[in-house]
Amino acid sequence: MLGPVRTDGLAHAFRRAASRELVVYLTLHRQGARATDWGDALWPSRAVPASTLHSVVSDARRALGAGPAEVERLPRGRVLRLDDSVHCDVERFAQLASQPDLAAWVEALSLIRGAFLEGLGLTDWAVLDGTAARVEAMVTTTALQGAARCVAEGRGSQAEWMVRQALRVSPYDERLYRALLRAADVQGSLARLRATMVELRSLAVAPGSEHVPVDQAERHMMWCHPRTIALYQELARGSVPGTGGSFPRL
Repeated sequence: MLGPVRTDGLAHAFRRAASRELVVYLTLHRQGARATDWGDALWPSRAVPASTLHSVVSDARRALGAGPAEVERLPRGRVLRLDDSVHCDVERFAQLASQPDLAAWVEALSLIRGAFLEGLGLTDWAVLDGTAARVEAMVTTTALQGAARCVAEGRGSQAEWMVRQALRVSPYDERLYRALLRAADVQGSLARLRATMVELRSLAVAPGSEHVPVDQAERHMMWCHPRTIALYQELARGSVPGTGGSFPRL
């Protein structure tokens, strides 16, 4: 789910798109859910007939099939709860991220293939119940701590890779761009420093104003956090001609 959603090991293909959405929802809600909960999550703006909910569950159960012990991967009951034989990359990421080991963090970030739940249509629930925020925070924290360790050890390119992986899931977290600036500094690249600021500004400025000179954008202090500006100035200082305290033009 850390990228385009893909399901491996199915007994049968899903016949309904909503059945796959249900499996995704249950994978991220291991405590289980009643029909009223997952039905409202998948269709928040309309009431869905009980017959439709039953059909979706039946199709999901058929697609998942049975686990190694011949136990249904989606057992029957008023509360739907996936069998432990169903697992996902988000869980694997959490396991690896919890270890105090740079190699484990690298392995965790290697699981990222794109945006969280990319390609799914019924995902408002992930925002509304905080699932997306929790996943983004986990990924960002892992990348930041890994990048900080790499920067401390002088491994700027690996720090940059870790941050770039996290940006695929959390592209608007400015802390990641500050980590990119530090990685560029370790690599001794003023060009990378400048490119990082250009990249950040492209996310932050209003459409049509992407080519506003950096010194003008800085005067308004609207397009990035003051901590980011201060860090850039600190890292760039001494590497470019004096500019009276404002950004060099990119």
